[in-house]
Amino acid sequence: MANKKIAFIITKLELGGAQKSVLYSVRNLNRPPIKTYLLCGKGGYLDKEAKKNVKGLFFIPDLVREISPLKDLKAFLQIRKRLKNIKPDIVHTNSSKAGILGRLAAASIIKGPKIVHTVHGFSFYEGQKPLKKYFYVTAEKLLAKVTDKLIFVSREDMDTALKLKITKAAQCTLIRAGVEVRTKQDFKDFDKAAKLRELGLKENAKIILCTANLKPQKNPLDMIKAAEIVCKKEPSCVYLYTGTGPLKQAAQKLISRRKLKNNFKLLGHRKDIAELLAAADVFSLSSLWEGLPMALVEALFMSVPGVCYDSGGIREVLKNGKNGFLTPRGNYKKLAENQLKALNKKDFAFRPEDLEDFDIKNMIKKQRELYLSFGGGK
Repeated sequence: MANKKIAFIITKLELGGAQKSVLYSVRNLNRPPIKTYLLCGKGGYLDKEAKKNVKGLFFIPDLVREISPLKDLKAFLQIRKRLKNIKPDIVHTNSSKAGILGRLAAASIIKGPKIVHTVHGFSFYEGQKPLKKYFYVTAEKLLAKVTDKLIFVSREDMDTALKLKITKAAQCTLIRAGVEVRTKQDFKDFDKAAKLRELGLKENAKIILCTANLKPQKNPLDMIKAAEIVCKKEPSCVYLYTGTGPLKQAAQKLISRRKLKNNFKLLGHRKDIAELLAAADVFSLSSLWEGLPMALVEALFMSVPGVCYDSGGIREVLKNGKNGFLTPRGNYKKLAENQLKALNKKDFAFRPEDLEDFDIKNMIKKQRELYLSFGGGK
């Protein structure tokens, strides 16, 4: 059987669940009869890892996250030229900007490739300004017309797409974005006290871990507001917030104003997330919109209870009162209340079998089956 060429496209290899998932797919699907390629913008935290592990890696100089008509046009032409050289059988796009430019570039090629797009979460959400939401929904409908298959990581997003008539059921498939499974058993010899000392924390500190970027979507300022409430009642509680982003300065100012310098630590990008989870008492997210965050899945595999805003597909893994607490989106006071409950609750029930679909090996298996189910080009 001849090789089937798959060209993955993502906007930027930042340190996030979607980016790690794509990089894993590119590496682990690259065996006969599949040959993989990766097209992405420059300047991501995972660029170095990609250069080391991906042979078919191509940086698209003008592919950036920000809206820039001139750069976007250049990126479209750069992607199209690269695809014409590669001649892939399938183009698989991920993330919003790459999903637009990549699909349009692939669709513009005569007798071009099949087009697959993974929805890691929509850009629209409840409470958004109506005109902005209408624009995003209309754009998704138009792009769906040039897409052969839409992959959803959450059932919530798939139901939303069908309800808004963005797509039809025959065009959809559910493939969970997977994680490399680590459990408490893998860290049975972990020295939590030593890790806390390394972080400059006392051994009796109660840890709330937030693995998210400092972006509007992740809404870090609500987490800081919740922390002020929690730390007044639990002075030994410390929030560890990983990641970076455009709201870093605003977050630093709010931490200072709320006098939380000793209780809210902005750690930046970290490579020791598994160890931080092993040290954590609670995992928390205050996202305004989500697909289904892999960081939460990793926490639940590690038997760390989650306390999160009820956004996107979070409720598909976070069962209220069983393995954590769901909180109405935007209600930071309730978020604080649930964090306090989680810190003191001892009888959470973690069922590994509930997370089987999120094993990254299952993701690779289902992706391979999907790709091989396609015939020739258009």
